[in-house]
Amino acid sequence: MSWIRLGGVLRSLSALVIVAVAPGNLQITPRQSTYQPGDTIQCSAEGNPAPSYQWTDLVSGTIVQGAVLIISKVMVDGSYAFQCSATNHYSGAMHEDSITIVFSVTSAGIRT
Repeated sequence: MSWIRLGGVLRSLSALVIVAVAPGNLQITPRQSTYQPGDTIQCSAEGNPAPSYQWTDLVSGTIVQGAVLIISKVMVDGSYAFQCSATNHYSGAMHEDSITIVFSVTSAGIRT
């Protein structure tokens, strides 16, 4: 904090500094080679403003909005490659980072 004297009165000066940061330090948790229906995969990243997320199936092109990918029963016995993209906007431009995970889905443990 800085101080300035105005008209014999000591006043404090303060400033709010907002730092914009592109998405980075992407992580996928839990990162496994095999999942089961009902499992979730979380994508997270650092950034300011807070990033938004989308998952893209790299084979079919299907897009899922949000940071969480839910493994469904229709994915059983398949192998998948998904990319998580984290994006934010500042200074009139879009900033993006992405990470890819390859996995399979097994029916082990499915309750009928």
